[in-house]
Parts: sequence; C-alpha cells; structure tokens
Amino acid sequence: MFKINNTMLFSKINHSFLVLIVFIIINNIFYIKNSLSSNFKDCKDKAYYITNIKSDITSQNIQKAKTIAENNAKSIAFKKIFERLVLNPKNEKKFKIDLKNLINFIKINQEASSIKRFVGSFDVCFNKSETTKLFEKNNLSYSEIFSVPISVLPIYGSPRGYVFFDDKNFWQILWTKEIESYNGLLNLKISKGNIFLKRKLKAKKILSSESSEILKILKYDKTKRLITIVAEPVLLKNGNFALKTFAKLYDKKGEFIANIYSNIKNFKNYENVQKNEKRYLEKEVKNIIYIYSESWKKSNLFKKDVLTHIDLYVPINKENNWSNFISLVDKIPYINDFIIVAIRNDVGKVRIQFQGTVDTLFSIFNEKGLKFKKVKDEFILLSTD
Repeated sequence: MFKINNTMLFSKINHSFLVLIVFIIINNIFYIKNSLSSNFKDCKDKAYYITNIKSDITSQNIQKAKTIAENNAKSIAFKKIFERLVLNPKNEKKFKIDLKNLINFIKINQEASSIKRFVGSFDVCFNKSETTKLFEKNNLSYSEIFSVPISVLPIYGSPRGYVFFDDKNFWQILWTKEIESYNGLLNLKISKGNIFLKRKLKAKKILSSESSEILKILKYDKTKRLITIVAEPVLLKNGNFALKTFAKLYDKKGEFIANIYSNIKNFKNYENVQKNEKRYLEKEVKNIIYIYSESWKKSNLFKKDVLTHIDLYVPINKENNWSNFISLVDKIPYINDFIIVAIRNDVGKVRIQFQGTVDTLFSIFNEKGLKFKKVKDEFILLSTD
C-alpha cells in the first residue's frame, strides 16, 4: 500500500494551479492584444484614412526624432485629407486646428532607426465627426463619396500614329506615376491591355467614341467607367504648332458621357513643341486630375441644411436582390434614416432620409449601378449592375 505525501501533493496541486492561472492570464493578454490590434488597424470611414506617409527625421536623439516624425506625418495627413474631401482646397484660408482631437489613431507600418535618426511609414485615421465639425465651422464644402473604379487610357499622337498601352511612352509613364500617388475620391486605375487586346483595338475608333471599342477595354479592365486622355501635337491653320490635350468619359456600356477636359497650348514651331512638351504635359496631367476631382466633389457634396425624403420600391427578383440593396445603402454616407415600410415576395418599399438634394442622392445611386424610374412622388428600382 502506497503512502501519500500530503506536502508533495499540495505542492503539485499548487504548481498546476499556478500554471493554469498563468496560462489563462497569457491567453487573455494575447486576446486583448489581438482585439486592440484589430480595432487599431481598422479605420471605419475609409474616406478619412490616409496611408503610407513617409517621414525621415534626424534629431538630438531617437526619441525626439520619432516624435517629430509622427508630428510631421500628422501634418502631411491633414493636408492630404483636406485636399481629398474639401471643395476648392487650393483657396487659401487660415484657421486653427488641434490635430489631437481630429485623429483617432496613427499607425507605424515600417520603421528603421539609428541613434539620432528615425525613418517610418505611417497610416493616419481621422475622426469623421471632429473633422466634419471643423469643415462646417469654417464654412467649407466637402464630399466623402468614392467613385466606382475608373480606367484611364492615355493615348499619345506621335508622327507615326497613336500610341497606347505602351509602358515606355512618357505620356503613359506620367499618368501611371500620378495615379499611383493620387489620394482623392476618384478610384482611378491605369488601363494596361495585353498585346492581344491591343491588336483588336483601333485608335481611330476609340477617338471617335465607338462603344464597341470602349467596351473591349472596360471588359478587360473589369471597370465601370473609362477616361480616354489624348495628347498630340497639331498643326494650326496659321502655320503654328500646338499641343492639344483632351479627355472623354464613358459609362459601363461604352457610351460617351461627357468631355471632361480640353486645352490647346500654342508653340512657335514643332521643335519648340518637342523641347517643352514633357514639362507642359506634366502640368496637364495634374490639372486634368484636379479638375475632374473637383467636379466629382461638387456633384457629391454633403449639404447639412438640406434634407431629402424619398420612397423607393425595390423589386425582389432573386434571393440576393434585397440583401444586396440593403448592404449597398448601408455603405452610402449622408443617409440619416432608412425605414422598411413594407415587404412582399416580389417587392419591398423603403423610405430614405438623405442629407442633401435628390440629384446628389441619385448621382450616388447611379455611380453604384442603380437605375430608377420616377412615378409621381415615388421611385422604382429598374436595374443594378
């Protein structure tokens, strides 16, 4: 018969209990850390999220260098969020700001340091409520609606013909570089067709806005809008040369929507065109993007003092029609109230209260692929993309 050593048994029980407690504590720490990390990384309002800000600071010591680098990133982020959301951001207006109240969090993605130098890449999430209060307090008009994906096709008119889908062409290079650094509400994507698509396309048909040609590009890019942006030297009637730039916008069906830009710069001769065109076209790229961005914001402005109430009928032809519509509406800013009035097997009726005009609301709906028909004071959903 074995004798049990009570002291040893008690010691083992205590040790096991201690191990269990430590395990639970560590597990909770990791859970809390992961939860905080997940929340920390998530910026709910994507329009108020500025990413990948580079900051390189050398100071008296690493702590001071890091502090200056973070403050520098915050200042750059505010400038970017201001340019992204505010209408006519180039208009000079001075006002006092407290960045601490405007920012939810700042995240360091990558960092490197030495004794006196700090190099980092930062993401900054702004507090939507505090930021919009600042805009409204200073009478600044703003928008926070992102566009659907838009393909951008640069076309350059050379003496040998029109050039597109050419990564070595400077007009394509300028646009690729600018779109990569673009930080606005337009969801721009440089169009990069392969050799097979290029063989199917005719430049003259694209320039004459033939929808069949435009559709080929849209299908390949998997986007819902296309902008063709042309730059070409031209000979004027008076014998002088000029650089002509223009841009056209097309919808998901390849149909022409509007001319969004047109300009002609006169030069004395063709040699003068060749000498100055790169510098001039760099400015044109920035100018075209700025003008279209401002036009987009103007069409989708938040208007605090305007409330719109509309009734919508949503046909339910498929199982996911209703849930897709609800999910889409949930992602649209400016909607203050959304009430389901009635729902049957084939149709649902909803009432929406919107902060802005009817035109703004349906501009947003159209951009999301929703088409409506007005019947008296009510609207019926016709189609979705």
